[in-house]
Amino acid sequence: MSALDVWLNVVVPILVTGLLARAVWAALAVEASAQWLLSAAVRRRPAEDGEAPWLVVLLPMLREQAVAAQSIAAFTGLDYPTGRAAVAVITTEREHTTRAQHRRRLPELAALPTLTASRLRGLFHAARCPAVADTVNTAPPDERLAVLAERFDAEPSTADIVTALTTGPTSGLPLVHLHQPDVGGRKPGQLNFALDCLRDVLGPLGWREDAHAHDTFILVYDADAVPGAATLTAFADAAVAHQTRTGRVPALIQQQRLPLLIRRPFPRGMAGLLLAEEWVYQLRRSLGIELARVRLHRWLTYSRLPEPVRMWLRPMVYAVGCGMAVHLPALRRLGGFPEPMEDVCTGHRLSLLGADFAPSTALVLDEPYTDAAGLTNLHALAFTSSARPDLHARGVAHLPSALPRLARAALILREWADEAAWLVGAPLLTAAVASSWCAAPLWAGLAAAGVLLHGPITTARLLALAPALHHSVIPPAATEPPPRTARAHPIALVAASPLQPFVRLAGPWRLIWAKATGRRLSFGKTER
Repeated sequence: MSALDVWLNVVVPILVTGLLARAVWAALAVEASAQWLLSAAVRRRPAEDGEAPWLVVLLPMLREQAVAAQSIAAFTGLDYPTGRAAVAVITTEREHTTRAQHRRRLPELAALPTLTASRLRGLFHAARCPAVADTVNTAPPDERLAVLAERFDAEPSTADIVTALTTGPTSGLPLVHLHQPDVGGRKPGQLNFALDCLRDVLGPLGWREDAHAHDTFILVYDADAVPGAATLTAFADAAVAHQTRTGRVPALIQQQRLPLLIRRPFPRGMAGLLLAEEWVYQLRRSLGIELARVRLHRWLTYSRLPEPVRMWLRPMVYAVGCGMAVHLPALRRLGGFPEPMEDVCTGHRLSLLGADFAPSTALVLDEPYTDAAGLTNLHALAFTSSARPDLHARGVAHLPSALPRLARAALILREWADEAAWLVGAPLLTAAVASSWCAAPLWAGLAAAGVLLHGPITTARLLALAPALHHSVIPPAATEPPPRTARAHPIALVAASPLQPFVRLAGPWRLIWAKATGRRLSFGKTER
C-alpha cells in the first residue's frame, strides 16, 4: 500500500471522525455549561455569618492605572458576611524600575519622524497610546520631547493610585495595599508576596493561620475583571456543598471567566476579524473546556465508577487566574503559586495530586484581547506552561497523591496529546478535509458536518448566548454596569470561524522558532 493509499484510506477517516467527534463534544459541552450557569443564577443562597469561610481576594496589578479604581470599587463592594473577607491589591516596584528605564528612551522616541502608538506600548496604558502619539506628532519639532516628557511624568503609577484609594475613606470589604520589591518574576511572584503578608491582610479581622487556615481560600483575579455581586457567597456555597457531599474541602473552586467585558473595540480589517474570532473561541473554551472539565471532574469525584474507568475519563483541569479560589493548606503544600503561570500550573499540579475541584455558579467578566501582540504573547506563555506536564509531576512528586501512578501517567499523556493537537491539529485536519472527497463521499460528508458544527454552528450559538450570559452578571451596587458593545459583523464571524484554529498557532510556533534559532523571547506583560 502506497503512502497516498494510507493517507486516504486510514489517516483521513481517522482524522475526519475525530474532527466530528470533537465538534459534537464541544457543542454539547458549551450548551450544557451555559444552561447550567444561566439556571444557577437564580438559585443562590446567601452564606451565613457563622459558616462563611475566610476569603482573601488578591488583585496583582502592573500598569493598571486605567482600571485600578474601578476594580477596587468592584471587589470591595462584594456581598459577604462582615469580618470574614478582605481585598489585597499587590503593586510591584518593577513598574517603577521599568518606568525609569523608559524615561531614558524619551529623546529617542521624540526624535522619530512619526511616533506610532506601538512604540509607546509599556510607557502608557495601551488605550492611551494613540492619543499620546497624536499629541506628540502635532507638536512643533523642538517641543516634541518636552510634550512627551510632560505626558510621561504626569502619568501616575499604579501604586500611586492604590495608595490614594487605601488612605482615603472606604466602605465595604477591608482594602489592604501591598507593594512588592523589585525581585523579578511575574504575576505568581506578586501573589506569593501576598501569601507572606496574610497576617497583615486578615490579622486585623482576628484571623490566625494556625487556627483558621483550614477554612481559608485565596482568590485570584485579573485587575481588569468585573465580578458579579454574589461572587464571594457563591464560593462559600460551593465549598460548603462539596464538603457536605464528600467530607473534604475542595482544593480549588473555579469561578467562570467570560471575555464579555468589551471596553475597547476590535480593530478594523482582517486583523480585527481574527481577534474577534479568538474572542469567540475564548468564550467557547471557557464554557466547553474549562468549566466542562471542572464539572466532569466533580461528577467523577461523586460517582462510584471503578478507578480504571475514572482514570480514562478524568480530565487535566485548567485553572484560570481570574476567578480561581485555592484552599490555603493546598497552596502551602504546593509551595505557593508556580511560575510562569499561576493558574495553569496550579491546576495541573492539583490534578496530578488527585485533589478535589468544584465549580462556582457565579460569573466574572474580563476583557478579550484586542491587540495581536498581547494575544500572541498569551498563547506562547500558555504553551510554555502546559507543554511539560512531566515537570509539574516532578514538582509535586514529594507530595502524597490520591491517584495511582498509572492514572497520573494517563493525565500526562493526555496533556501531551492536547499540546500536539494545538501545534499540528489545524494543518492536519485542513489537509484531511481537503482530501476527504478523494477518500470517499462518506468521509467528505462527515468532514463537512464536522467543520460546520465545530465552526459556524457553534459560533452562531455562542453569539446568541453571549447577551444572556453578560446580563446574568450583576456587579456590586457601587460600580457601573459592565460595558458590552454590539457584536460587529456576526455574519462575518460565523463565516470566518473555520480560520480560528490557525490564530492560536502564532504564539507557540513563534516561541519554538525563537528557541530553535537561539533567540530569547521576553514575555513581558500579556496586556489586553
